[in-house]
Amino acid sequence: MSKGAVGRGGDLAFLLYVAPFAVNLVYTLYEWAQAGLSANLPQYVFLEVAQNQYVFLVGFAAVLGAALMDFNSESLESRRGGVVTLSRRLQTLAGVSLVLAFIAALYSAGGDPSTAVFNLLDGRYPLVFPALLVLLSFLILPSVKLQGANRDNLLIIVLLIASPAALYEVGKRNTIAGLGLGLILLLAAAFIMLRDSKD
Repeated sequence: MSKGAVGRGGDLAFLLYVAPFAVNLVYTLYEWAQAGLSANLPQYVFLEVAQNQYVFLVGFAAVLGAALMDFNSESLESRRGGVVTLSRRLQTLAGVSLVLAFIAALYSAGGDPSTAVFNLLDGRYPLVFPALLVLLSFLILPSVKLQGANRDNLLIIVLLIASPAALYEVGKRNTIAGLGLGLILLLAAAFIMLRDSKD
């Protein structure tokens, strides 16, 4: 939360930031209970939640609402600095979302990392959601220079969105080719992220 976001407005903004995770959790528990609770999260339950456009839209709309509340809570004098803070907050939220999505995919895959990656690709929205948050974090900044780290971050966004899109479009014609291309794009995004973290 920003320093200006206090009181009821700040509490509501915080709840809206948490909403995507809460909605995913509640819907997952509902689907899991319908299928019959078990030691491991069924793979089809993960995919049902990950591919649900309403869960995605509600979560993204909640974050947009929270970001707007945070922005409006800043005084006119401090809005420029507040936008930078908000941009970092959205990037952090995107990172947390991606990590939690991978953990859920890994759990639904019975601990098999390769199956977990394919679950993420097939789910689509667990990759699209953080990618859009990072993209939004750049769009709200007063100026975005496509140099250095910013250029790499924008490339990561494109790769994260292109990965499930490639799986869907190419996979309609050839399943193996779609999985392969989606995996290559996802690994390329991961490579750039890891390389940047070392620099």
